[in-house]
Amino acid sequence: MSREERRAYQRMTKKQDSYALPSSGPARARLQRQERLKARRSATSTTPPGAISRRFLSWALGGAAGAGLIAFSLAWPSGMPFAAYVGAGVAAAWLVAAFGVRALAGRAAARR
Repeated sequence: MSREERRAYQRMTKKQDSYALPSSGPARARLQRQERLKARRSATSTTPPGAISRRFLSWALGGAAGAGLIAFSLAWPSGMPFAAYVGAGVAAAWLVAAFGVRALAGRAAARR
């Protein structure tokens, strides 16, 4: 942008609030679309806080698999059967902890 173009742009936008929300155009349409999506998401999420969702299940099972594999890898020098037992134990502990935290969240929400 040349100096002349920059000065013309500054003259054009001199009395505009740079922090104001856009009044029209694509930016305003995008803002309205985001607000509608947010309202729709909050309206459809009527599940209680302690409910088991697909997202929670994927997080719990994926975390258990990852923690089990890490524990299996760390226990590998001790021998195969022991390493498998350690990996399975850590994976089970992860699942128990995840479902325990979910149950506590459900109970805490029920008390409110």
